[in-house]
Amino acid sequence: METQTPALPPLRGRGQYQMLTRTNAGTPAGELLRRYWQPVALSSRIVAGGAPVAERVMGDDILIFRDENGRIGVLTKKCAHRCADLSYGRVEAGGLRCIYHGWVFDVDGHCLETPAEPPSSTMKNRVRQRAYPCREAAGAVWAYFGPGDPPLFPKFPALQDAAYCYATRWQGDSNWLQASEGNIDPVHTSFLHQIEPKDPEMRKRWGVFSVNARPEVSAVETRFGVRLFTKRRLPDSDEMLLRVTNFVMPNACAVGGFEGNLGNGGLTMLWDVPIDDEHHWRYEFIFHRSGKLDTATLEEQYASEKAHGDRMRRTEENRYLQDRDAMQAGESYIGLGECFSVHDVFITQSQGVIHDQSSEFLGSSDVAIIKARRQLAEGARAVEEGRDPVGIVKAEAENDFRDMIVVTEVVPQSTDLDAYCAAIERDGTLYRIEPVEARA
Repeated sequence: METQTPALPPLRGRGQYQMLTRTNAGTPAGELLRRYWQPVALSSRIVAGGAPVAERVMGDDILIFRDENGRIGVLTKKCAHRCADLSYGRVEAGGLRCIYHGWVFDVDGHCLETPAEPPSSTMKNRVRQRAYPCREAAGAVWAYFGPGDPPLFPKFPALQDAAYCYATRWQGDSNWLQASEGNIDPVHTSFLHQIEPKDPEMRKRWGVFSVNARPEVSAVETRFGVRLFTKRRLPDSDEMLLRVTNFVMPNACAVGGFEGNLGNGGLTMLWDVPIDDEHHWRYEFIFHRSGKLDTATLEEQYASEKAHGDRMRRTEENRYLQDRDAMQAGESYIGLGECFSVHDVFITQSQGVIHDQSSEFLGSSDVAIIKARRQLAEGARAVEEGRDPVGIVKAEAENDFRDMIVVTEVVPQSTDLDAYCAAIERDGTLYRIEPVEARA
């Protein structure tokens, strides 16, 4: 008798959502996320010959180090010999030396020395420290935690060249999924991010979101996730503000952000990477093809909001330093400053450590979240069945993401959205970086 694949759990079923929040090895969502490249550290923190950096990713304890020759390595944290913590080791002799018994492992996990063994011993040839495929891009270290050979590293626009990108991260004390879903919620921009930016161009660009807080939202599935259209009609006009953003499987997005004052040709990509089921890292990659990002202003704003270890200085214990007087006076809508990253981390933490999805009521503006949940569930099923989920790139011909369209533009209300995006794809210049000499 033919075996039938069981139906996916219903979209509003508590069981499906809870399944997607669990990311340890062996869980459906954990195995799904492990099929993709994930950012694990900022490159600036990994110094040649310096102390290894210990991290936890999807419940796995790892370390990242750079040997004396500048090569990067991502290894499991416990030494293969007696399970001591390798992150306290010495970077020397072509690798990382465990300070318990002196064994040395290189960036690929090969054992180079076992000092206490007899000179004739070949034990080191049979020992391997687990090492993960890794590489650097856009100011971050990326690793692959899945089985077999990794897929191609995706040539997303924001990851093209570190010189055109600003990278940072924030720790969030909540599950990765609710953070990821916040990135593809277009309506919250009209409320949570209602500010008066100091930059005139940004003030002009963002003002329309508070003018029209009831946008028309639609979404279509793409080869890498979901493309989201948000249309806001302009008062007394036959034009509208069109915003095109994207959910990128399985835990990323491509949206317009800080780079918007430079015009089209930029985007911000976010990755919400699970630390464990109750914490995540929010990695930000802010890109513009001109290379003219105001990184000094970004650094100043972010530094003013961060505590040690990329954590927010605003916490639940201090009520996120919310300024109720400024709210009452009409000087601030939410009383939490102007940093959008702070707004996002705060609000997803306010949902609880793991959001109780069974008590939510989704509306028509949540169409991208509904589609993303479906793609994640179907992706987990694909992995269980030995198939590639959406967004895995294995052929170089497919590793071209000019169709990852992110724009915020005033267009006629009659605009055909499919034709509009198709024209941008054909043109192919949206993210074509300008030569360095042209950026003077």
